[in-house]
Amino acid sequence: MLGSADVKLFATFVLLVLGALANVFNLAVTLAQKQRSGGGGTVAVVICFISLGNVLLQASTFVLVTSVWVGVLCWPDLPFFFCLILFVWLSSSSVSFWSVAGLSVLYCVKVVSFSSVVFRALQRNISVVLNVALSMTLLTSCVVFAPFFYLHFQKETLPNSTEGASCVIRKPLFPTWVDVHVYVVVFISYLTLMPLAIMLPTSLRLVVFLCRHTSSMQKKQQQHGGSNAAESYLLVCRLTVALVWVYFTTLLTISLYYFHAIFASGLSADMLFLGLSFYCVASAMLLTWSNKNLREKLSLLLCKRKTKFMLVSREGFS
Repeated sequence: MLGSADVKLFATFVLLVLGALANVFNLAVTLAQKQRSGGGGTVAVVICFISLGNVLLQASTFVLVTSVWVGVLCWPDLPFFFCLILFVWLSSSSVSFWSVAGLSVLYCVKVVSFSSVVFRALQRNISVVLNVALSMTLLTSCVVFAPFFYLHFQKETLPNSTEGASCVIRKPLFPTWVDVHVYVVVFISYLTLMPLAIMLPTSLRLVVFLCRHTSSMQKKQQQHGGSNAAESYLLVCRLTVALVWVYFTTLLTISLYYFHAIFASGLSADMLFLGLSFYCVASAMLLTWSNKNLREKLSLLLCKRKTKFMLVSREGFS
């Protein structure tokens, strides 16, 4: 009979497959579009960063869950590959979170009109700013999460230990030169709070703008006909709200887990693993439906498969 650990591993694997399919689809379609157009649109670059970050995040999450399942935390010494996977896990999540925040800024700047000179300058140079910001995210992530390479187990002798004894999970420790409380506050602020502080106001500003213009666009559609702009704006508005909610709950879960682990007794890591896996799946699906090119490619793919299935069924009955 399957235990709770087996069920959690299976659930993480299912989310891994779903998220990998959705994110690889977004990445492949976006890269194909960039190759055909011969340019590097900013939206395409951000989508590539999000999709690639999500793929690495889900793969490293599954490896971490598998490592815990096989009992890596019970070994006498913490293996280096576990530290490496932790580094990839945190770096990829950081790239994904900051890329989603960048996409929110891009949509807001492209759609909303600003009277401030600073924001107008940002509108003119948004592509350069975002490309530099995404490149800096890769560099700063490597620097911020570098201390995870130095994780280790405390050297101690376990008296009366037998070969058949049950697994005793040990907590990895940072080296003495790292102030754990300060470091956790710093990397949680970088990983969650700062991207959230960017995405929330820009997303809310975008939603307010779209809601204000929807009624007038619907009136124009009734007068002239043949325009689906109002429906498209409403779709983007709903998907933006959904993406903000997924983003907010994920970052809240991460912050709660790490702060509780440092300042209290700690929470189960299963909540964190499943939360991040769900984030990868949900963000990929919302990204697909909010982008016109991805949405059209997915609809075309589904229509082709449906047509092929109907043809095979007719041949079988004939």
